[in-house]
Amino acid sequence: MEDIAIGVCYSNRACIYRMKRLEEQDSRRLLFNKVFGPENVCQPQFKEISTQIIKKCGGLPLAIITIASLLASHEARPLSEWESIKNSLGANSATKPTLEEMRGILNLSYMHLPIYLRPCFLYLGMYPEDREIPRDELVRQWMAEGFVCSSHRADLDDVAKSYFNELVNRSMIKPGRTSYGEVFSCRVHDMMLDLILSKSMEDNFISVAYNYEDMARLHSWKYKVRRLSLQSGVGGATSETLATSMTQVRSYAWFRESQYTPPLSQFKYLRVLAFEFPSLLKTTVDLTAIGHLFLLRYLNVSASSAVIAFPTKIQGLVHLQTLVVYCERTQSFPSDISCLANLFHLMLPRDIALPEGIKKMKSLRTLHCRDMSKSLLEDIKGLGELTNLKELYLDTNKNNCLTLEQEDALVSSIGMLQELKILKLKWVRGWSDTRSQLESLHDPPPRLEVLYLLYWQSKRVPKWIGELGCLRILDLDVLHLSSDVSDVSQDKVVVGMGLFPVLEHFSFQSEEDVNPYLP
Repeated sequence: MEDIAIGVCYSNRACIYRMKRLEEQDSRRLLFNKVFGPENVCQPQFKEISTQIIKKCGGLPLAIITIASLLASHEARPLSEWESIKNSLGANSATKPTLEEMRGILNLSYMHLPIYLRPCFLYLGMYPEDREIPRDELVRQWMAEGFVCSSHRADLDDVAKSYFNELVNRSMIKPGRTSYGEVFSCRVHDMMLDLILSKSMEDNFISVAYNYEDMARLHSWKYKVRRLSLQSGVGGATSETLATSMTQVRSYAWFRESQYTPPLSQFKYLRVLAFEFPSLLKTTVDLTAIGHLFLLRYLNVSASSAVIAFPTKIQGLVHLQTLVVYCERTQSFPSDISCLANLFHLMLPRDIALPEGIKKMKSLRTLHCRDMSKSLLEDIKGLGELTNLKELYLDTNKNNCLTLEQEDALVSSIGMLQELKILKLKWVRGWSDTRSQLESLHDPPPRLEVLYLLYWQSKRVPKWIGELGCLRILDLDVLHLSSDVSDVSQDKVVVGMGLFPVLEHFSFQSEEDVNPYLP
């Protein structure tokens, strides 16, 4: 590491900053805060052994946090377990642990993971180094792989998120984007990633290829590749190479810039398929072969500047649970998507309206549609039959407007979604009509926790918002309000007067002066 610093500084050693190890007092505070909580009060029977453990960690924050998380993972570990963990650190760790001993500390935490968490932890190796990993994306891949088990009829989504939170609490992954105490993404420390890739190679769990040589090595590997992550540039990988050696792949992730699309029809056991292309890469991604992937459960394509070609029919993908597409334009899109009875999460491309016959998709929990203006009136009405929906995001795409008839149908449908927890509406209405259909919603979803009304025009804030006792986040982005100030006094938004007992965030934005509308 110092050689790299010297090279970057052009041999000027005065420019090199050498990070110091933590002093014993800071090490103690870090350990106790994780194990015993903010009070930092160590129980008398643990004082001597905690001092020995701190010395063995040698002032390295990662070592201290890892061991502290291991000790804190059970509320009442007996002294004998502290002794066992201390002895596992090795006799030579004190004052200055070597790199190998640091790996041993991380491995100790891995070996103490519950069996059900180990495959979830190793699966993080599918992502490139230093990548921020979205929680929902990750846990849905876990579910598609079959890593998540539900007991007592618990919701699988909730169980998977609890797995994620447990890995965070054990400091196996670092929390990323956090909002009001909830972690929505994570990162993996470089040394943790080294451990993951090492364990994955031992167990033939994940194979990672960075170049053509890696692909050639996997082609001649004595074991069949189960999960494959292509990263950086694998420019020399040919269709024949992949087809003959990757037929057993269950998860396939693509993080690279290339015009080449792998022979998907050969991957007959594929459950998870994820593509991530550079945001400025203008190409056509051919996914017409996915219709043959009978076992596919998860499909995520992120290619904001590319054109995606889908098959015209995908009703054969009877196991598909998640379909997420981030792109501006599609060359073709399945016309029978509403036949996917087991689909839980659907995020449509920007140029695609609600699927025809969407009322048949009773299993949907998450729905994002970014071009509502093209949707048929019958399908907007059909939203009301998706009674399992928990998250709904609707957009009119740029400056397109909904008709009053479409708005009426949408408001009526929203009122029927009694399980809805997250609602984000983003649409521009015609300036000639200032009447908001949202005001006519008499029975809002009672469990609504998050409400975003963006680019919304209205004479007043809908009174039904005051009925949302579970609301945690309220974001109103208003383009136009009534100029009739005489009505303002009875239409004020009152926060903190008992209407929203659990509200954590309130944002009210407008191009106009909003002060007259607030108390």
